[in-house]
Amino acid sequence: MDLTSDLAVHAERLGKVSLRTLADSGEARSSRLLASAAGIEFDASKQRLDEAALGALFKAAREAGFEAKRDKLLSGGIVNPTEDRPALHMAYRHGARISGTPEAELVDRTQAQTRAFAETVRSGDYAPSGQPISRVVNIGIGGSDLGPRLVADALLDLAGGGPELRFVASLDPSDLKQAVSGVEPEAILFVVASKSFSTQETLMSAEAARDWLEGHVGPERAGAHFVAASAAPDKARAFGIAPEHVFDFPDWVGGRYSVWSAVGLALEIGLGPDLFEDFRAGARDMDAHFAVAPLEENIPVLKGLIDVWNRVALGYPSRCVAAYSARLGKLADYFQQLEMESLGKSVTLDNRPGPTPGGALVWGGNGTEIQHSFFQWLHQGRDVVPVDFIGIARHFASSDLRERALAANMAAQGAALLDGRQVDPKDEPLLAAHKSMPGGRPSTTLLLDDLSARTLGALIALHEHKVFVESVMYEINPFDQWGVELGKVLTKGILDGEISEYDASTRALLARTGLIQD
Repeated sequence: MDLTSDLAVHAERLGKVSLRTLADSGEARSSRLLASAAGIEFDASKQRLDEAALGALFKAAREAGFEAKRDKLLSGGIVNPTEDRPALHMAYRHGARISGTPEAELVDRTQAQTRAFAETVRSGDYAPSGQPISRVVNIGIGGSDLGPRLVADALLDLAGGGPELRFVASLDPSDLKQAVSGVEPEAILFVVASKSFSTQETLMSAEAARDWLEGHVGPERAGAHFVAASAAPDKARAFGIAPEHVFDFPDWVGGRYSVWSAVGLALEIGLGPDLFEDFRAGARDMDAHFAVAPLEENIPVLKGLIDVWNRVALGYPSRCVAAYSARLGKLADYFQQLEMESLGKSVTLDNRPGPTPGGALVWGGNGTEIQHSFFQWLHQGRDVVPVDFIGIARHFASSDLRERALAANMAAQGAALLDGRQVDPKDEPLLAAHKSMPGGRPSTTLLLDDLSARTLGALIALHEHKVFVESVMYEINPFDQWGVELGKVLTKGILDGEISEYDASTRALLARTGLIQD
């Protein structure tokens, strides 16, 4: 399969057609680019696509063996060959086909353990220093931070009480300082989320938290204020965490896919186990849709193939995520890691140079805020960047004028990117060029029925699956992240003073700043 050349003829043909003409070309095209599942409506009618180009994308997916590869993923087959592992994050929402396996048993056991512990903490019965827990601090980085942080922000308004949630990801001491400020040390619980229990940033922050807590409650009590999600129970116990408070985080769950697992323990405590289970249930709804819906009606497949089209056929190097809800302020950051860590690969599964450029750069933010920052660049810059608009369907008919205005802003921005504006020089001879906008800039709209735990789970699962779709088309492994490792190795070298092989510029920087002494 030569994906690039197969799609190039359609890209050249459609490049001669205005995006407005395509958008107005009739119900048949629009219906092919509109789908709904699991409380989410997907609308790609503002993309530079027609039925012939869509047909070519579906044909390419089938030629790539997508359906068989999807089934392998869902059934627990080895889909991460560089680490010889399955990718079983879906097992934590019962969306994988692994019933009766040891992995399924581990999931059931871990979920029962985390739920029981969360209920004990929320009830006030867990009081290792005599006070009920009123604040939970999650210490993690990457997916062990971004996932819980996103979900906490999005669902906090729906939680029925529970301890306050804070997060520590940075090695900057101020991050931990802020996370523990304003609470009695006796009322704090730390959740250390680290598969290896050796991730530098997480472990150093956890050690600093332990030192701080020991100064207040004493070394004999401090350990009971820590729990862990880890695949390294011996290391967690050596840290001082009781064995019954180390919850399995197995190696067949990647960090960026881990929010469903014991990594979500802080969420279970802070939001409540029932709300967290609703979040998992929404993902399970999308899993079921992804598993059986025909490719032409399958939202993750449509999303993944359209993102492939924009990257490979049209050559757009990035994609903007604009979320029109303050509660989704971390969504772009979350998708950034999910996609760029999964799809930022240049070597195929069979060790060849990749035939495509791989995944796009992902960036974005909170919709109305970014309209007043980088939307200027989106509208009038030279680069074309597809935009994903993510909004709440309920807002369009809300009795709250602010919510209707939020929805109107989102709809207007999509229309503006598509149409642009041409100001007649006769009307404004000096400013016509400055006020004109080229238009022709594609976008996709994702509407959630409402921002509930269930629709949030479905939204995240949708993007997990669309990443897999892209990986099949790019012929890459979306479940490893070897590119993250080199920086970690070099950091250790610097801290150990072993820099003789480093470049002159780096050695000079380290000497000049005093990090390394000559």
